[in-house]
Amino acid sequence: MSTFLSRWTGRAEPGENPLPAGDQAQPDPLSAPKRRNQALAWSASPSLERIHRELDEQIRAIEEAKRLLEERLGPFQRHLWEQRRNVDQALKQLEARIKPLRQYLEGQGHNLERVGMHLNTELKDQFDAFEKFLAEQRQILERAQRYLEEQPRPLAQYLEDQQRAIEHIFRELEEKMEPFGRYLKEQQKLLEALAEPRVTEEFDALASFCGERQAALERYAAAAEYRPQALFAELDGIYQKYKAQDVGKSKLLSRVLEQTRQADLRLQEALKPLPREREEVRPPRVEAAS
Repeated sequence: MSTFLSRWTGRAEPGENPLPAGDQAQPDPLSAPKRRNQALAWSASPSLERIHRELDEQIRAIEEAKRLLEERLGPFQRHLWEQRRNVDQALKQLEARIKPLRQYLEGQGHNLERVGMHLNTELKDQFDAFEKFLAEQRQILERAQRYLEEQPRPLAQYLEDQQRAIEHIFRELEEKMEPFGRYLKEQQKLLEALAEPRVTEEFDALASFCGERQAALERYAAAAEYRPQALFAELDGIYQKYKAQDVGKSKLLSRVLEQTRQADLRLQEALKPLPREREEVRPPRVEAAS
């Protein structure tokens, strides 16, 4: 069977060791808390929520493509399996019928060898013509042996012809699925770009930055004393820390740092205490008597 067909029939080529069906990785169902957390993450942004819906649609499209492919391939995979099983059975029956003939030829061959050895050692001069007869018998046995060896080949060729015919069907399906496969490869490239170390480090830094800011805000919100200046001092320290780390390496981190910095400054300005309006009571001015 060609390597192409082995992909569709599930039958391994020599040297291949496919995983049993039970050993194949199965997607683990998400727990309810994890689903809730994911839904919360996606709903934080309308655009991300739209992407989430599109990803769900892509998952459904891929599952539908797999279902259609299995539905189309199923009858032909079963056909090839049945063809192979029937040919294997026919070959076993043929071998059973040929076996006595093989044994007969082997016996005749051994007899010729014994007679030939006897002639070569003791009676060669007396039975020179008989040795020619033995040579002819050897040729007959060789032709008979080749004939028996050729008997299974028509069945094997028939099976190969059947597989080649089904291969046209598989190739037609493969051509129809080719655009879908190219689309998935493009999606894979996008995913690989998101998983690049540079991008991963950038998002890790952003997550760490947001985490430190969140911790500072939590301490401020839980404090018994009203000390906004302590909060702004801590936020400024976090800003300076990550700004020193960035030094222009990440445009995204720079934008986030600047945006949060401006938000901190606006809040700090809004929380400044209002100047006290003191009403000074001055005594009436007494002019000196002239």
